[in-house]
Amino acid sequence: MAVNDTTVSQTYPRFQSLTYPNVTVSAPAITTGTTTMTTAQLLGGLLTVNCTDAGTFTTPTAALINAAIPGVAVGCSFQVDIVNYGDDALTIGLGTGVTKVTIAGVSAVLTLATLVSKRFRFVCTGVATEAVVDSADAWVVYAFGSTAAAVSA
Repeated sequence: MAVNDTTVSQTYPRFQSLTYPNVTVSAPAITTGTTTMTTAQLLGGLLTVNCTDAGTFTTPTAALINAAIPGVAVGCSFQVDIVNYGDDALTIGLGTGVTKVTIAGVSAVLTLATLVSKRFRFVCTGVATEAVVDSADAWVVYAFGSTAAAVSA
């Protein structure tokens, strides 16, 4: 039996340029106080939030994020843009196993003033497995863009 040619077609437009991921825009989340976002919201790529009172929107735990990504491995990453359309500041809280990057004593700022957006890159740094003792699910977050508070210790 002959093996079919598996060469990627150069006539298929999706392979002729940069690859752009699909984005799912979440329905606007309304938050007051502390709210936990879903993995679907986080992995959708674009999250709009109406922060009506100063609030904290917390990421799912690292274990929930890993469970939502088939074939997750260390080094796997995704990004999400969060837009605060509300009339008050929005703080992004971190679920268990999710940490923010600190470089030279300066931590990523996870607060969005009103009517601003910020891009977050999540990078997997750990996958729990029964085969490895003391392994744990873990993600780090890089925050891009600045808000009123440029740095946070």
